[in-house]
Amino acid sequence: MLKFPQTLEEMESLLLAPPPLEERTVVFNASFARTGGEKLLAEASIVQWLATWTQDLHGRVLIEPFTPDLASDTLKRISMTLPGALLGMLDDQALIDIPRSALARYKDAFFKQQRSWPDLNVQDRASLLCLDNVPPTIGLPLQLYPVGHANRVASREQFENLVDKLIRAVTAEENIRGAINDHRDRLTTILHELFKNTHDHARTTVDMRALPLSIRGPYARFYTAEELAYTAPPKKEDKEGNEIFPDLNQAERYASYFVRAKVAPAKRIKAGDPPRFLGLLELSVFDTGPGFAATYLKNKFSGSSVQDQFDAVLGCFSTGRSSTSDPSRGYGLWKVLRDLRELKGFIRVRTNRIHVYRDFAWYTDMFMQSDIVAPEERMMDWRRGITQKISDDYGDMRGAHVTVLIPLGDNL
Repeated sequence: MLKFPQTLEEMESLLLAPPPLEERTVVFNASFARTGGEKLLAEASIVQWLATWTQDLHGRVLIEPFTPDLASDTLKRISMTLPGALLGMLDDQALIDIPRSALARYKDAFFKQQRSWPDLNVQDRASLLCLDNVPPTIGLPLQLYPVGHANRVASREQFENLVDKLIRAVTAEENIRGAINDHRDRLTTILHELFKNTHDHARTTVDMRALPLSIRGPYARFYTAEELAYTAPPKKEDKEGNEIFPDLNQAERYASYFVRAKVAPAKRIKAGDPPRFLGLLELSVFDTGPGFAATYLKNKFSGSSVQDQFDAVLGCFSTGRSSTSDPSRGYGLWKVLRDLRELKGFIRVRTNRIHVYRDFAWYTDMFMQSDIVAPEERMMDWRRGITQKISDDYGDMRGAHVTVLIPLGDNL
């Protein structure tokens, strides 16, 4: 049996080179799943990975520790993490020794409890799950879909209230400062546009057939500066005096921009205004639908090259272009890039065979349009960075996962 993946790199490895079918069982333990979630972007990414593992690769999951006659209690216990909550949404074929009746009871209890979100306790992460395979009165949270409007996402004004609740659910009041207060409307735009995209494109197949599993939702997480200290370790050199750089992925490298500014001498514009980095706010939107490239290319997706898929994802971010029939749409995802530049933020997109990002801390003014002050609809390859040739060694991932990171603090 295989260890449950805890990092982005471990997830990618299992998808790119899965073991033989008879060996595709991962062991889930709530305690180490919680520990693994400390890595940047890891916890929310599990949604997309688990759907791919169980639905496309026909992998299975064994939950430990497990008592057969207490299956419902086991599911309730692990639901305190997002990966654990997601496991209860899968069918009984994907889970070893979990009966269908226990899954039905779990779903009923989970969605009843979700209606009362958020509670009074401030934790470091929060999420809402939509399950489109059950009646909308059960599977669609009222925070995202007003009563009686299963076919219409909550308004932008309602999302403004949701963003405020998400932020206050994951970080203390004293951390909500700096640019985040000045640009709360931008965060609302980002989350609203990304979630509307899941409503428009992720609930069915490209040809409008029902999906066997459709899970969507937003996720929020706050990483303190102390938790991110590992991204900027003390300088090390080899025997020849050459600096040894830490092995970081692109999100961790982005975090190091602020961590280094915190520990290094500040470049002050004037006395008394040093930067104060408190941490990073993650806002993710995930789904298990066809994916950006499949939705954009439609019947041309089958047999498409990685470059075709990359161009399709960029098309999703292009001004005035939309894969819906609504002429008023098509500006949404472009707004995300525009607003992230103002927030010195970061975005990662993982969908189909595409894994790209954009960093507005290290590369604030790269890829800017010449005629207006706005970023071009350009993204960088997760492994290669700025490149003319997109990497073709990513596994095919179900759905789409879009994550933005926003720095919290003063004078950043």
